[in-house]
Amino acid sequence: MFDIRIIRSLGLLLAVLALVIAIGLRTAPDSAATAPPVAYVVQPGDTLWGLADGLYDGDPRDRVGEIRELNDLEGSTLVAGQTLLLPAV
Repeated sequence: MFDIRIIRSLGLLLAVLALVIAIGLRTAPDSAATAPPVAYVVQPGDTLWGLADGLYDGDPRDRVGEIRELNDLEGSTLVAGQTLLLPAV
């Protein structure tokens, strides 16, 4: 049979390991979030949806929201020559 001290030591070791992993996951920076935004000059015919769909992977709705928030846009109208900040790829 196992000695109770060994079992308690293993339990304590696993608890400490789980705590270290949990803290590491919570404090690890998201690589996309740490990259600075990129300036983009709007071209004729550009739309938020078109930019989000063409420049990024995944659901364009998420990126449209990020672009609107990053640029304090209330609507979705873009004007040619307007400069937008886009989240880094």
